Amino acid sequence: MSRLGTQDLHCHTDMSDGDLTLAQVAARAAELGVEVGIADHVSSRNVERFVSSEARVRRYLDALEDAPVFRAGEFCWCDELWKELPAEVMDRFDYRVGSNHGFYLPDGTMGSPWWQKLPEPWNGRPHEVMDVMVANLCDMVAAMPIQIAAHSTLTPPALFDLENDVEAWWTAEREDRWVEALAASGVALEISNRYRLPHDRLLGKALQAGVRFSLGSDGHTRAQVAQLGWAEATARRVGITEREMFVAERRRRRG
Repeated sequence: MSRLGTQDLHCHTDMSDGDLTLAQVAARAAELGVEVGIADHVSSRNVERFVSSEARVRRYLDALEDAPVFRAGEFCWCDELWKELPAEVMDRFDYRVGSNHGFYLPDGTMGSPWWQKLPEPWNGRPHEVMDVMVANLCDMVAAMPIQIAAHSTLTPPALFDLENDVEAWWTAEREDRWVEALAASGVALEISNRYRLPHDRLLGKALQAGVRFSLGSDGHTRAQVAQLGWAEATARRVGITEREMFVAERRRRRG
């Protein structure tokens, strides 16, 4: 069976910021005939809502233990909890997802891929913002113990207000840097159903470079979880087959 469209490796539950319980996500996935990986936010950026401490991570993994899902977590590049968790805890995940929810700027502040407006002093330097963001992505896959890079080409809306062509920001040189980093790290590139990215030209380059891919709904609601239509169609359009997919497997459960 083709793995295209059969594994959604990026779903959320109400253990972080999703609407559905674990049981509800599992039931919805079964309805749609899709295997799902629960990748709730493992981050101290929101101590109330996220899986934000070692104790919470252990409880989270315990909850996933007997569910018919893959045990995953979405770790944030801009948060250092991933550095603090013991190896025996990290080893309990079937795979780990890394996301650039914020990127380090040279002046010590933090940039955001969701910026609606570029703040001072970056409002006159949009291409520098892009260069810094791409550099952070490359550092992320080199440093983090992850298997998938989620919604990696998410680009600040403020830039698209200036120029609405994705290739004006994701230039050939920036694409090449990102693809080279992915290929060197072995980290898979997520095709995000929620955000409708990455774009075809970058995906084609990644395919040629031998990068692996995953499909993710980034589903937070019943309408989103296990929905991979756009992601699967995009993968097929650019020539990605099951051979290029990162295939999740259930690692040994605790005895």
